[in-house]
Amino acid sequence: MPRKVDHDERRRHIVGALLRIAGAQGLDAVSMREVAQEAGVSLGAVQHYFASKDAMLLYALEQWLSLDVHRSFAERIRARVAREPAATPLATLRAVAAEYLPHDDATSLEARVGLAFQSRAAVTPALAAALVLAYTGFVGTLRGILRHCGQPLDADTAAHELAALLDGLRHPVLIGALRYADALGIVDGHLARLLDHERRP
Repeated sequence: MPRKVDHDERRRHIVGALLRIAGAQGLDAVSMREVAQEAGVSLGAVQHYFASKDAMLLYALEQWLSLDVHRSFAERIRARVAREPAATPLATLRAVAAEYLPHDDATSLEARVGLAFQSRAAVTPALAAALVLAYTGFVGTLRGILRHCGQPLDADTAAHELAALLDGLRHPVLIGALRYADALGIVDGHLARLLDHERRP
């Protein structure tokens, strides 16, 4: 009896190949043929699931954001907070910063793929819409944490400021222009001023 094909798994496999190419060479290197070769499947198999490169990129971005990035990011933050003496809002914000900034192979790959999609999204409205949705969710998460800090602040503005700061630091850290530890120090200084806490040693 022929083996039943798991189409969702096949799509995820193809997306994984695309993301590996994007992380190593950027989205300019992504083509349906290259993805097929990386995935070890035929070009026809890729074309069966995706009508065009743009359709493949959009699906890959949505899957990457919802499954890989969101789930992995949340798990890493929870693990960091669990190691803190107390799960305070400040500890959570520091954990968010520590995991958002690239510091190992996995987070560096995450940053490279994210930057590749951001660049493409500047001229591709469908990708931009997906990234706007993700950014809105990220700001919303920061806003929720800030509202529990017990400080009289504008949580919406503060969330946007922190998101912009983290985005601004991510690229210099990724390319080696700024050390990870120094970037965390900048974030700590910002949070200290924002929340009127002492900077950690």
